[in-house]
Amino acid sequence: GLTLRNTGATTLRAQVRIFMWQQQDGKDVLTPSTALVASPPFLNIAPGGKQMVRIIQRGGITPDTLSGERSFRILVDELPAPPVDGMGNDSQTGAQPGLNFLLRFSIPAFIVSPTGGAGAKLNWRLQNTEAGLQLVADNAGSSRAQITDLKLMDSEARVLYEHKGLAGYLLSGNSRRWSFKLPVSAAAATEIRMQVNGQPTRFPLAPADVTD
Repeated sequence: GLTLRNTGATTLRAQVRIFMWQQQDGKDVLTPSTALVASPPFLNIAPGGKQMVRIIQRGGITPDTLSGERSFRILVDELPAPPVDGMGNDSQTGAQPGLNFLLRFSIPAFIVSPTGGAGAKLNWRLQNTEAGLQLVADNAGSSRAQITDLKLMDSEARVLYEHKGLAGYLLSGNSRRWSFKLPVSAAAATEIRMQVNGQPTRFPLAPADVTD
């Protein structure tokens, strides 16, 4: 399940939706899910309160019959506070005057086979393109790769480029092209180091000699 807390001074209204998560041409594609549903889908949480949202599995997907893993995104959207009366008057508990920012949280979720599969299997390369030098990866494994703290290194272990924090996800069976603004010197990189699903990992890099 998922626990939502309201640390604000007014009632929090929110909607919870679950989408099947796929990637096409390196971009995330979200489709409304029938395999997982949220209960309740709409929430009203008092100031200082909290509420549990159950994630219910439906349909034919079960860990026992699943090969590899299925990926989902849980979207939690804050809803605008309604006016207190029919005239649309504002109050402390209703819509506040001025500019109101509504929050959205996107939370990854996965159904994984009990066997675990072969995990992520990544292949990295640099490509010279009309847009400049780009970093490309393929995931031939059976599970996603969460990539953080990425570094491009040369043959003398010098850092040519560094991206701290989350660099993104690469789902199984997909390719992705990162839009990092790589310096020209990064073409000399021979190794890439990073955290993959929380584990320190390094991979060799193919030379950047192909225009795509």
